[in-house]
Amino acid sequence: MAVIISSRTREERAKEIDEALATGRLEGLEPSAGAAAIFQRYIEGELTAEQMRAVLDEYADREYGPVRLPGNERS
Repeated sequence: MAVIISSRTREERAKEIDEALATGRLEGLEPSAGAAAIFQRYIEGELTAEQMRAVLDEYADREYGPVRLPGNERS
């Protein structure tokens, strides 16, 4: 269920995502179309930050299989 958010909040969320993507791009990474769609849902207020992380985890598991790294286990 989408939550109505202000244009300022939407701009702040877009900036957060842009900054995170810029960091990834420095490493030569680009988000998949599916991940970009999830980011957009967060920007638009459809997801909270916590929900976005959970949806991204589910998406990554579904698309790429579970990845378990020492110290990076999901609960």
